[in-house]
Amino acid sequence: MKEIAEQEEKKDAAIGRSILRLAACSDLRSSILISLGEGKKSLGELRDSIGSSSTTAIHALRELEKGSILIQDENKDYVLTKIGEIVALKLIDFVQAIEVLKKYETFWLSHNLSDIPESLLERIGELKESNLIEAPAADVLKIFNEFVELLKNSKEIRGVTSMFIPEFGSLLKELTIEKNVDVELVLTKEIFEGMDKEILKEIFADKSSKLKLYLMKENLKVAFTVTNDLLSFGLFNFDSTYDWNKDLIDTTEEGIRWGLDLFEWYREIAEEIHL
Repeated sequence: MKEIAEQEEKKDAAIGRSILRLAACSDLRSSILISLGEGKKSLGELRDSIGSSSTTAIHALRELEKGSILIQDENKDYVLTKIGEIVALKLIDFVQAIEVLKKYETFWLSHNLSDIPESLLERIGELKESNLIEAPAADVLKIFNEFVELLKNSKEIRGVTSMFIPEFGSLLKELTIEKNVDVELVLTKEIFEGMDKEILKEIFADKSSKLKLYLMKENLKVAFTVTNDLLSFGLFNFDSTYDWNKDLIDTTEEGIRWGLDLFEWYREIAEEIHL
């Protein structure tokens, strides 16, 4: 039985390698898969989409058809099989992830990524439309103040706060009581201990306040804010200092969803604060 199981394992691995070679070891085949990931296409549409001649495209299409990655329907259009759909999705994810990592290669290589959970790292391609804001040290305070003004015009704010922000308590009071913003934040123990507890008690006592705070006992190497309009994402240097000079901004639906899912991941493992 063990030998049979091992043989089946080897067979499955061989099939996997075969599909990987078909999908990823040829730019042309990869382009075809990504194009068909958008929907079925005729030969002409596919040729125009990938910028190839019909003869070259047909050769690649036949290889993919032999691998059960795609078929031709009754109208002679090319369409992905169920296996092909999954392969195309994974390929698109991979390509988008590489684009994000190469786009801001120095940012990713020079910062600590250890506190981004694996499930979100796997989806890093969703930040493909993000922009890296790099500010000289002299402009950091100005940019921070502009960001605070953006927060004041938000309806909802979610985030992880792991670096000290001047007058944090007063800012929360203005956001939640004066501006009636719905705020939920995960705080590290160090940040929470440094906050003005009297201001927090005042906020929690206000019946109109929509503030929820959660506590992480360990220090974190990530800090970010998600509003209804944007994701602002920052990281720590390898020496454990927060990099105030660089911030990844994403205003797309995909990027905001990625940020919200990262917040949810931390909220689930944090403990809600009651005062």
